[in-house]
Amino acid sequence: MVTRRDLLKMGILGTSGLVLLPAGGGFGRLLSKGSSSQRSPVLEPFVDPLPNTAFLTEQTSLPDITPYARPFVGATTRFFEISTEERFVKFHRDLPPTPVWAYVDPHAAAVEPARLISFAFKHVTLGQPEGGGILIRHHNNLTTAPRDFGFPTLSPHFHGGHQPAAADGFPHNLVNRPADFPATVTIEPGHSYDYVHPLRDVGFNEPEGPTSDERSCILWFHDHILDFTGQNVYRGLANVVPVFDEIDTENEADPSPRALRLPSGAFDLTLVLQDKTFDHGGTLIFDPFNQDGFLGDTPAVNGVVQPFHETKRRKHIFRLLNGGNARIYELVLSNDLGQTFPMTLVATEGGLLSRPLPGVESITLAMAERAAVVVDFADPIFSGQQVIYLENRMAQTNGRKPDGVVARGVKLLKFILTDRVADPSRVGIPDPITGQLVLRPFAKVTPSEIAAAEMHSFTFDRSHGVFTINGKPVDIEHPVATIRRNTPQIWHLENKSGGWWHPIHIHSEFMRVLRRNGKQPPLNERDGVARKDTILLRGGENVDVFLKFRDYSGPFVFHCHNIEHEDMAMMARFDIVD
Repeated sequence: MVTRRDLLKMGILGTSGLVLLPAGGGFGRLLSKGSSSQRSPVLEPFVDPLPNTAFLTEQTSLPDITPYARPFVGATTRFFEISTEERFVKFHRDLPPTPVWAYVDPHAAAVEPARLISFAFKHVTLGQPEGGGILIRHHNNLTTAPRDFGFPTLSPHFHGGHQPAAADGFPHNLVNRPADFPATVTIEPGHSYDYVHPLRDVGFNEPEGPTSDERSCILWFHDHILDFTGQNVYRGLANVVPVFDEIDTENEADPSPRALRLPSGAFDLTLVLQDKTFDHGGTLIFDPFNQDGFLGDTPAVNGVVQPFHETKRRKHIFRLLNGGNARIYELVLSNDLGQTFPMTLVATEGGLLSRPLPGVESITLAMAERAAVVVDFADPIFSGQQVIYLENRMAQTNGRKPDGVVARGVKLLKFILTDRVADPSRVGIPDPITGQLVLRPFAKVTPSEIAAAEMHSFTFDRSHGVFTINGKPVDIEHPVATIRRNTPQIWHLENKSGGWWHPIHIHSEFMRVLRRNGKQPPLNERDGVARKDTILLRGGENVDVFLKFRDYSGPFVFHCHNIEHEDMAMMARFDIVD
């Protein structure tokens, strides 16, 4: 595999940022660096509805399961198939169909117009018993035809999940690997691979037993192949998976006293935020040699440019994912006059908070971060409002970092408020002792666990034209740390790269944020309130995070989720051993 780093070392790149290789077959165009003419056409906003999705077709069984996955399959395992294909989709009414790579339900009938995100999983629940969970057979139906950007060998990562290393979307096949780790974990064109996600509670394999504290509520999956993740994700390989359990039941009318009864059904919206650049023929434009981080000039939500959504006056939950390459958002709810309206934060990518945080005026969302907010459009503050926008007020002209928050930003999604309807949902359950509303209360890390923790320090820096960790670019064959399973860890993560910002994602387990820059973290990432799987390090910042890697041994990775930084070597392997 010839990588971007190989080309840089060989000096094949020109000053334009382009490599002298054959042109592709119509599935994308390269952006000439510094070219002001290659911008997206001006598109009228809010002419396309937020698209609907169908449920992914469930299979009764699958033959010839990949060997590593067989021990995890049992009587209640659910089976699915996903095909990665080249297809043409509509991003906007006035754009011709755009060629993309997409995750497709191979058993679904064709729907016109074809959309980038076309399916969802039906009621995926956490806390599964042994022999439950889901198994997904990913088929790589891409071709090996030349193209301007993108790499057709795939490795889908179930981001935020707790799964065996062989199902984690490891970015490359390994020579130096544990004996029980498959020789092939990537998918060549024309081949398939099975990803088993047991969805069991963390700690099921440990002496102290499982805990329901470590449950996500927004998982997503995206391609994770070494050196080409950014290109493949930008082409379209990303989708989202809301997950539920016995308290977050996906049923706002659930009579169980434990049920949170958060908004559900049509009032539970998952919103994937990305940015694209198109030429006038509708083709995606990308600069694969942009090391800072690629920014598109056109916002898309769920694969549609600035859609609208007719919205009842009642509570809604919005599950937000920053699925882009390098853009960081500062999200507000606003009207045409620029007034903003509060939201109630109920979850991060680490799952439900211990309690709801009302009155949140804006949410910072770095790449791969997720947040769930509840908005009550029946609240008197929305009286007289006919239209509300989801707006990004973070200005950013370079992938290194944002320029700062502005008074008026880019409107991403238009909510058209309609009639008021009955609303049985709520936001939290009153604690029987304090009376305060709670969601998923959990204990902070204990002083004894902190005292017993092994210490590791990782510096995110830059050296010899690539992004590095502790001064070294990714070496996928050799781990930077060997971690004993179920051993308390404190990792010190520090950004010393200069002007770049880095959202750091650690695979397999959630982080408990103990300190940010030596001080108590803000509530939305503070231990005892929130858990994280991605943590943003602005220039010069550092955090101390607590981790405990339980249940699964094997090789995993951590990396920057500015995907161009990840592809330019800011990734490291760590091995969990028994």
